[in-house]
Amino acid sequence: MLCAGPVAALAPQSDSAEAIAGLRDTLLSVSVNGARTGEPVALLAGPGGTFYASAAVLASWRLATPRPAFSRDGVDYYLLNAIPGLKLEFHQATQSLSLIARPETFERTRLSYAMLEPSDQVVGGTGGFLNYDVSAQVADGDTSLGGAFEAGIFTRFGVGISSFVGRWSNGGAELTRLDSNWTIDDPSRMRSLRLGDGNSRGGAGGVPFRFGGIQLARNFGVQPGFVTIPLPSLRGSAALPSVVDIYVNDALRGSRDVPPGPFEITDVPIVTGNGEVQLVVRDLLGRQMLYSQSYYAAQTLLRKGLHDYSYEAGFLRRSFGERSNDYGAMMVSATHRYGFSDRLTGEIHAEATTGVQSGGVAVGIVLPHVGHAEASLAASRSGRGTGAQAGLTLERRTRGLSLGARAEVSSKDYTSVGWDRDRRPPASTVQLFAGLPVRFGSLGLSYLRRDARGEPDAEYASASTTVRVARLGSLHLAGRKSLTGDKNLSAAVTWMVPVGPRASATAGAALNRGERTLTSSFQKHLPVGEGIGYRIATSVGTVERIDGRLSAQTGLGTHEAHLTWVDGQAGVRLSTAGGLGLVGGDAFAARRLSQSFAAVKVGDYPNVRVYADNQLVGRTGRDGTMIVPALRPFDRNALRIELADLPWDAEVVGDQLVVRPYDRHGVAVDFQVRTARAAILTILLDDGSALPAGSTVRLDPGPGEFVSAPGGEVYMTGLQSDNSAMASWSSGSCRFQFRFEPGDDPQPRLGRFRCRSIAR
Repeated sequence: MLCAGPVAALAPQSDSAEAIAGLRDTLLSVSVNGARTGEPVALLAGPGGTFYASAAVLASWRLATPRPAFSRDGVDYYLLNAIPGLKLEFHQATQSLSLIARPETFERTRLSYAMLEPSDQVVGGTGGFLNYDVSAQVADGDTSLGGAFEAGIFTRFGVGISSFVGRWSNGGAELTRLDSNWTIDDPSRMRSLRLGDGNSRGGAGGVPFRFGGIQLARNFGVQPGFVTIPLPSLRGSAALPSVVDIYVNDALRGSRDVPPGPFEITDVPIVTGNGEVQLVVRDLLGRQMLYSQSYYAAQTLLRKGLHDYSYEAGFLRRSFGERSNDYGAMMVSATHRYGFSDRLTGEIHAEATTGVQSGGVAVGIVLPHVGHAEASLAASRSGRGTGAQAGLTLERRTRGLSLGARAEVSSKDYTSVGWDRDRRPPASTVQLFAGLPVRFGSLGLSYLRRDARGEPDAEYASASTTVRVARLGSLHLAGRKSLTGDKNLSAAVTWMVPVGPRASATAGAALNRGERTLTSSFQKHLPVGEGIGYRIATSVGTVERIDGRLSAQTGLGTHEAHLTWVDGQAGVRLSTAGGLGLVGGDAFAARRLSQSFAAVKVGDYPNVRVYADNQLVGRTGRDGTMIVPALRPFDRNALRIELADLPWDAEVVGDQLVVRPYDRHGVAVDFQVRTARAAILTILLDDGSALPAGSTVRLDPGPGEFVSAPGGEVYMTGLQSDNSAMASWSSGSCRFQFRFEPGDDPQPRLGRFRCRSIAR
């Protein structure tokens, strides 16, 4: 029997008792577009081959719900025959119902390309660290010492860091404080609060500046992988379960399974500039459909509805790096950006001190089929008077030719808080660039013209190209011509050849102001873990120079010896850099702790290899601990140990752990490796017979259950010095006690033990 289209005359048009009473409950096997839905489904059958389904049933089939036909016992029922685009076939003999639905009949499926899984919770510890980088230098008979130091403490309430530089020479010694601040990161809200020294964000008409005070700012870095720029969403439809291949600029980026019906795939990863995204839909029958959409993306744009901001208040920092505590006028600054749409982003900025007040607005917009444009307008008031600044940027990036232009003009009295009071912004600046990928590499051109107002003007034209020469490396050529003043021409050519995974050789020639220089070098970089690196470089021409450097990286730091010979004068520099830390109550020495770090514990086992993201970091020390010094903050860091380095009697829960640390925090990571403390026992019952095979033996308390073998033998782990155990079998149970003393035998046999019956 075939029932197609609505059968309105046969359907109850009200919820009257008479209409509903004419329906009967039925249990049918149902298929949708040829795919079985699983277990038989409860439906209501009416006269003339009409069928009604509840909202829950329609949802399980992903069918769009029309207006309900009636309600019964508080449940809405829908006439299947009245759903547009749906045909029914009822088979009396098999008591089955086949539904044939067009794609638009289904609910839309929304999928994210990223398909992000729930991330591990961000973790932090309590402790501190001290980084040092000290050096001694001897040149021309003079000796000098210098060093950079950084001290920090971290808790669940944030991290506090203070940095210093120290200098000692024949003229005396001095220690200068750099930055000191306390930072609280909030990953859930993607923001950070900083108290102490910091840098302002800058904004329309302003430039960043140093200050001491308070800063509340959006921080997208606390959620790695979060994409701020607008990403294209693509829509399509499938009549059957299908596979969708996603292409970006003709490169396959991934595939997704989609059910029948309309679908939408969001957050497709793209490259900035102009491009095209294509979806190729292949169903179970091999049929294909193609959907295509062009896009233009710019890094400075925000997604629709996304906020980016930074608010600062405090005192201007002066003489940074020269004086420890030189603060000036009180200041406030605010920058806020907002994505009004995926094509339009706006910005407002304001900053003020007692002597300077300035503010500006900016807008960024995608111009369809053209590119990206940004415009800004700012005004200021200061002791010089009032001033204004305007800027315009046009950019178009494609897979072929990319072009860009930026122009900025300022009146003579314009200034901002970040500008030195004795200097003024340039009267005008014009920048142009062009980039072109070619078959052998890339080609770039640029032009700069700056009217510096009170300083020498600048006008340059430059060009560069990189040529890849198969396996022989790459050739880089660059040139710059000054169009003002002495109109100097400078040019350089460099050939770089990779030699192994960490080594490379270079040779080059340069021309500047008529002087020629030839250079060469050979270097081997330090590994991720422990190892040796070196570099030898020579320079012949205006200056005769030879450099030699040897570096050694150990678990305690990086140590370097640098020998230099310049025009007959020799110099030597020795340096060492490392860190001291405290986390989880344990103190240690390690390499510089310039990022987040982990104290990895592998029981008491020494010399066990430890990996971070499958890169060998080092081996555990005598106490079974290894410091992993460079974890990515807020990101997933996979730590792994080498099981082959453990003795066979070591018990391991797992060889890999994932950790997401807060920025500049140390975390304790325990792989819970321990010695099995195992032995074989022979258990006898009261009558001297062996414990029945298959009996269950449990330590009290203990890590788990053990099963006896024929002859009453039981292999048990997790033993203590004094042990009590109970054995159970189908017809009885008993208890026994024994002592365990570890020795050199990895699998000792402790002998026979009498198990006393427990009365039931």
